[in-house]
Amino acid sequence: KPKALVGGSFFALFKYHLKSCIRSILYYPYALYEGRSLLSKTKSLSGVASNRRALVIGNGPSQGYLEASELNNFVKEGGETYCVNSWYVNEKLSNHIPSWMLFSDPLTFEKKEPNTDKLINYLKNNLSIKIIVPTNMIKILQDIGLKNQIYCFIDLELSILRGINPIFPRGYMSLTLYKALAWSIYLGYRSIGVIGMDNTLPRNIYNNEDNKVHLLANQAGIDDCLVDVSSYHSNVASYYYDVFRIFHHLDYFPNNSIFNLDPYSLTDRFRKVKKEDFFEDKVN
Repeated sequence: KPKALVGGSFFALFKYHLKSCIRSILYYPYALYEGRSLLSKTKSLSGVASNRRALVIGNGPSQGYLEASELNNFVKEGGETYCVNSWYVNEKLSNHIPSWMLFSDPLTFEKKEPNTDKLINYLKNNLSIKIIVPTNMIKILQDIGLKNQIYCFIDLELSILRGINPIFPRGYMSLTLYKALAWSIYLGYRSIGVIGMDNTLPRNIYNNEDNKVHLLANQAGIDDCLVDVSSYHSNVASYYYDVFRIFHHLDYFPNNSIFNLDPYSLTDRFRKVKKEDFFEDKVN
């Protein structure tokens, strides 16, 4: 059933927040139990990277502005790179092995998914990659037999708060790139760059002759395609309400020492800087 407009009435908004609270109360203890063997590792990471820099890379088109050599040099100089989801399909950047990869969709490692075997082999062949997953995905990775270092976070939304700490329920909506950014903030890097966070969704919406909502999906390394999202969004208003939340929830993140390397991104929460200046450590 397509999603109703959450902000369409006071009652709908109250119902949404109430469900979020109930889910957090019920499932947070279980998430702590699921992650009992690894959450202590997460707790120990708080603030450990205060003398280092990080680059958080989303899969938006602006990822194409990067060169593998730039990323490799950045890591050689002590920086760390964060990538998410299907990063590995971008052949242009395949010569760079990220420091960290974050996944939050359990279907990512489902055998029926077309790229699962490719992803698993990629991770097995690059044991230096540290993997970050929600507590409910720990067993999935263990069953696969991955030897990479695995870290975990709590993946519950408590919508009445503005939290971004990965060991508590988050206040922002479920976006993998935002979770990677929250993780990097938790580690306390002195400078964090973001790219691939284009958030150009307002430009990419269409509807057909039946008024079914479609999205032009444009991701780095993959051909653009038109996706029918009408099973999720009943109308354009529902779609744009989610777009509003995507931008609004970035206000939950601090914006000091975080820099946007994409000059054309619609993300305006973070100061835009030249990519070269960030890599040369000329921004503050």
